[in-house]
Amino acid sequence: MTRLIVERVHHLSSRPWLFVTGRLEGEALRIGDELTVWDGGVAAGLAVVRSIELHAASSHTTVAVESDLASAIQEGAVLARE
Repeated sequence: MTRLIVERVHHLSSRPWLFVTGRLEGEALRIGDELTVWDGGVAAGLAVVRSIELHAASSHTTVAVESDLASAIQEGAVLARE
């Protein structure tokens, strides 16, 4: 299982996506991956990875997903692929 544990969420008005940064556990993510959004242990939606940015120095990963998931993706949420 691959999990991205959300630490920060950003939305830029000039971009159609929500940018989610966190610690990645498991295998690498790929553009097009479908991730289940878990908020408080409850499945809150499905996110498709649109872009990936790696931050090697701090071992964090940022992914871009649809902005309509903004209410479900908050700090502490988990995006998971089984």
